[in-house]
Amino acid sequence: MGMDRAGLIALAVTSVIFSSCAQAQTYEGHFYGGAQYSYMTVDRGAVNNARLNGYTLRGGAVLHQLFSVEVRAGQALGDDSYRDIKVENDFYYGGYLLMTLPLEGPVTPYGIGGYGYVENDFNGNTQRDDGASYGFGFDYAADSHLGLNLEYLRLADNDYTQQELISLGVTYHF
Repeated sequence: MGMDRAGLIALAVTSVIFSSCAQAQTYEGHFYGGAQYSYMTVDRGAVNNARLNGYTLRGGAVLHQLFSVEVRAGQALGDDSYRDIKVENDFYYGGYLLMTLPLEGPVTPYGIGGYGYVENDFNGNTQRDDGASYGFGFDYAADSHLGLNLEYLRLADNDYTQQELISLGVTYHF
């Protein structure tokens, strides 16, 4: 079922310890927005590893050099089928806290956690899932405003479903 609560707490504590040892520039108080191309996998009920491509729009604010808050919304385009079950994604959204390791250099790793909601159709029947959403990624600062990122996100993880996104995106910092 993924990472348990103790694992998430250990990851957060470890990240804070490592980040407090690193030197970094402070970027507090600015906003950013971006878009990601996403590869989505869906496991729910009789469906195993349905694959969809889509996009995610994201926006957030840097609260501290270690923490940002972010909202996201997206949709998979097209459909896939698994054992004659047609799978479509209507939309997904979430709210997240990002914990960034403030390292010197253009590449910055981060952890992400929060709440995710996803709505899919299976042979025309709508199924809604929500719950814990978590992952990790890497930001690459191309310049002071433009960045690229690569990310893994467990979009929904509960007793009924596991849905994941692997995304490549661009971010603009205002």
